[in-house]
Amino acid sequence: MEMLRAAAGKTGRPVRKKGRRPRKMKTRYDGRPDRSYRDPGQFSDLVQREIKRNGWGRNFAAGSLRSAWPEIVGENIGRHTSVVMYNEKKRQLHVESDSTAWATNLRLMQSAILTTIAKRIGPDVVAELKIYGPKAPSWRHGPLHVKGRGPRDTYG
Repeated sequence: MEMLRAAAGKTGRPVRKKGRRPRKMKTRYDGRPDRSYRDPGQFSDLVQREIKRNGWGRNFAAGSLRSAWPEIVGENIGRHTSVVMYNEKKRQLHVESDSTAWATNLRLMQSAILTTIAKRIGPDVVAELKIYGPKAPSWRHGPLHVKGRGPRDTYG
């Protein structure tokens, strides 16, 4: 390598590295870079264009809402609640909680949660929250059963 540097010093030209020559970007007549149709664009531009073209905006927003739920409501509440379903026609978000106490707290915070969702995700995505407590276990075993007084609220 030292010999090459010494030889380059004598000729006055720099030694070229192995590999392909660097390509110059093609320019138009006015000097602007030529963005050919063959040049690859960004993948995110393609995804955004397809979402808009197919009308998937609300569904995509609802999916991002499900993944960002702990950040929207807070880490502690996010551990005890989860998004179950999104009804696109009615713009309802169905949320299930670990206990009836968490469900009651969410109902009290409903307006604050809706404004946070409108700021972070979009104003026309969620219009209403449906909040449910935990599901009681089923005591039915087999095809025959007797109608009783119901499961009560002893599981949350």
